[in-house]
Amino acid sequence: MILAILLAAGLAWWLHKEGVLLPNLKRLAILGGGGVLIARLLETGQVLFAAAAGVALAGWWFASKRKAPAAAPTELAEARAVLGVAPSDDAAAINAAWRRVIAQVHPDKGGTADLARRVTAARDLLLARR
Repeated sequence: MILAILLAAGLAWWLHKEGVLLPNLKRLAILGGGGVLIARLLETGQVLFAAAAGVALAGWWFASKRKAPAAAPTELAEARAVLGVAPSDDAAAINAAWRRVIAQVHPDKGGTADLARRVTAARDLLLARR
C-alpha cells in the first residue's frame, strides 16, 4: 500500500514537472477513478469486468486526447474573402484590412455585433496561420 502511494506521488510530481498535470487534471482524475474501479474488480475476482473496464478506460483516454482539426482551407479562403486580402499578404496587411473593414461593420458605425465578430475571427484565424 505504501509502495502504491509513493508510486502515485512520484507520478504526480513527474506529471507536474512536465506541465501535464494541471491542463489535464480532469482527465487524470477520471483515469485514477477508473484505475481504482479496476483494482476493486480484480480484488473481488471479477476479471472479465475489470478487463472490460480497462478497455473502456483506454478507449476513453485515447478519444479524449484527440486534437481539434485544423482550420479547413475553405475557412481560410472565407477569412481572406471577408477581409479582402491575398494569401501572400503579411500580418501588417491583414491588420490594415481588418481596421478598414471593422470601421464599416462596427456596431457603433451602424453595423452589427455579429459582423464585427466574424471580421475579428477572420483576422485572428489568418494571423494564427502566419
